[in-house]
Amino acid sequence: MRVTAEHILIIKYIVAVIALVAIIFAPAYLAAKNDKGKADAMRIRVASWVFGWTGIGWLLALFWAVKK
Repeated sequence: MRVTAEHILIIKYIVAVIALVAIIFAPAYLAAKNDKGKADAMRIRVASWVFGWTGIGWLLALFWAVKK
């Protein structure tokens, strides 16, 4: 099988999507690791998804996830 430019482009898009999903889920993962309550973890997850596209909202969710 020969690797073409199209194959490399598809692989790049797959890696980019995986990285984006990992970044978006980072606050929820950190909330779970920091033993947040179930309700707080759900709020952080929802805030990350709803406001995460702004950048500032994602940072606030990240701050909320690591705050003791």
